[in-house]
Amino acid sequence: MGLKSALTHTVLPRRSYLIKSLIAATLLFFVFSAATLYVIALKNEQQQQLIGARTAQFSATYLQNLTDTMKRLSQLPGGSCDMAEDQLSRDAALTLGVRDFLLVRDGLVYCSSATGEMTLAVEDIFSGLDWHKPLDIQLEQGTSFVPNRPVIAIWYRDPDSEGSGVLATLELTLSPYMLFAQTDEGYHGFALIIGDNALTSHNTTLIAVKDLPHSHYSEIRVGDYPFTLRLYAPQITGENIRFTLLAALLLSLMVGALIYFTLVSRHSPEREIMRALRDGQFFVEYQPVMETQSLKVAGLEALMRWQHPFEGRIPPDIFISYAESQGMIVPLTQRMMQLAAEDAHRLQQVMPFKAKFGINISPHHMNKVSFRDDVMNFLSAMPENHFQIVFEITERGMIDNENAMREFNWLRRQGIEIAIDDFGTGHSALIYLEKFTLDYLKIDRGFVMSIDQNTLIAPVLDTVLKLTEELKLKTVAEGVETVQQAEYLRKHGVTLLQGYLYSKPLSAEELMHFTVEVNGGNIVLEK
Repeated sequence: MGLKSALTHTVLPRRSYLIKSLIAATLLFFVFSAATLYVIALKNEQQQQLIGARTAQFSATYLQNLTDTMKRLSQLPGGSCDMAEDQLSRDAALTLGVRDFLLVRDGLVYCSSATGEMTLAVEDIFSGLDWHKPLDIQLEQGTSFVPNRPVIAIWYRDPDSEGSGVLATLELTLSPYMLFAQTDEGYHGFALIIGDNALTSHNTTLIAVKDLPHSHYSEIRVGDYPFTLRLYAPQITGENIRFTLLAALLLSLMVGALIYFTLVSRHSPEREIMRALRDGQFFVEYQPVMETQSLKVAGLEALMRWQHPFEGRIPPDIFISYAESQGMIVPLTQRMMQLAAEDAHRLQQVMPFKAKFGINISPHHMNKVSFRDDVMNFLSAMPENHFQIVFEITERGMIDNENAMREFNWLRRQGIEIAIDDFGTGHSALIYLEKFTLDYLKIDRGFVMSIDQNTLIAPVLDTVLKLTEELKLKTVAEGVETVQQAEYLRKHGVTLLQGYLYSKPLSAEELMHFTVEVNGGNIVLEK
């Protein structure tokens, strides 16, 4: 039975696995939906609080500045409008949102920034305004001068004169945007309430407070000013619910399918791997590693490959990850070391002296009792002193710090350099850099692909390169596919490059021809 067939057709009770997968998927659906909706509600609530605080602060600042201006205007010389009209007009023009400034003496308006000298009782303009108070604010649908256009009237009384002061009218065709307009997600509108009247962001006329919506809002008082803001924003919208349920359904289906195929296939791949080791289905390919400045072959990375007799080439990410999870990575690595050492005797014909010879080592292998014996057997099988062997430690599993320190020190005494493979993709990267003395850092292809791309990952690459420069680590960038990527890495001090821009992984014979072609020379390859 082939590997893919073994993953789906098995002697194990597939019906039982299907039921377990459906139960797990159903539980995930409800848990994910509840958790996501809770997070959304919490986020929307925080957003509303932020909008409210920001709006209240802005409104209070605006009104404070406005009343300061009105206080100054109240000190203008009384008597003749001619003496104050120019100052009134100038301040009205320079104060955002102000329609008109009016000077009041003994309850009568005697000067306007808009119309000049006049005589009109305050009650005739704003019937609800109490000009006996030190400060009063009223909301009106319009005035006798500009009817049917909502306006805010703000009264400031001169503390030295009972019936004198300054009256300001604010143009509400501008003020809603000036005071309350927000574009933040979760914001659905506002209402400005003064007394029994309100103006909303959805209407151009005043409405009674009792006719306002009575749900999904928060009220905000702006300092000591006599008006209230209502911000309308439901914590969970219908769109939130629909999106969450759809995402939960898709995630549950994917996870349920994953659980099912995992349960079905757990025993079969292990037997296939052991059979492949016995039958010689595994082999090694080598990807050239290029020196950044000269673009000459400076080394190689040995890569394990699996050619299944029925299913064809099995992706290494699948079988290596599975071998690690099932404790089978040691025999795979032993086999790769054996094959690589055999090829090394031919490769030394074309490879430069002390060329980098990279071997991927799993942290799980380093914890095994056989690790040191495996390394010594590999070293004894390699050509003496020709290659600089580099063990590339993957981040697929965390290794014990004390044991890692001991094994790293031992490896360095054997003349083996240490590299961190796929830096940044695992959870132990920073621990490696903090705890251990390293020689190389391999930059994961995901970071390389972010070059010249407007992604969230792109800035991280610059940080990684600066970090390696500060730590004086040699760097290898893998997955280089474009000239732009290579130029960027070269300019940023990367030591070595590898990727499809230069060559795909090659057999030992192909690598020898590639190296002769790239590096030049008069080497005659053995037949």
